[in-house]
Amino acid sequence: MNAKVRHASEEVKLCDIADIRLGHPFRGTIKPYDNGDVHVIQVRDTEATGEIDQCWTVETILSTKKQPDWLQNGDVLFVAKGAKHYSVLVENILDRTVCSPHFFLVRLKPEFKDLIIPSFLCWQLNQQPAQRYFKATAEGSNYLSIRRQVLENVPIKVLSPTKQRLLADMHRCGVKEQKALKKLIRNRQIQLEAIAIHALEKF
Repeated sequence: MNAKVRHASEEVKLCDIADIRLGHPFRGTIKPYDNGDVHVIQVRDTEATGEIDQCWTVETILSTKKQPDWLQNGDVLFVAKGAKHYSVLVENILDRTVCSPHFFLVRLKPEFKDLIIPSFLCWQLNQQPAQRYFKATAEGSNYLSIRRQVLENVPIKVLSPTKQRLLADMHRCGVKEQKALKKLIRNRQIQLEAIAIHALEKF
């Protein structure tokens, strides 16, 4: 086991276990191209539940000479600018995908990939202890931002792999339940509206 994490339930800084860098340095608006060969994850493609919706991601062409940091499964994206600061997990990512500069890209260091489960790390960054830390350190008035140094220093609790998987799985199940309930509520509302229209048209 890595010397920085000697036992379960130890607290470390995020920068101890992960490399953190800014998203791809787009200049201005990200322009969509019909023949684009690069997919871009933007804040609008994410949800505070920790998920990414790749259905409507922009396809573009990179004009910068900088070698892109192509997203990898297991990466965590942290929304650094805006009203809410949350993390999403990169899963089943399309080839040649980058994220916008509104994110910090968090990637576990190779020596910690067997100790930290990415879904657990993403989940922990969205929980109250980390969120309180971010709120206390955010800069700006209406448009808040989190500096990289602040994110690097956020405390991370390292639990046993079994507990990490359990918490991550519980969260995943909870998200599925919320979606099912929202769908049920929408369907019931549509049903009630249809009943109301049918009833009122008789008079």
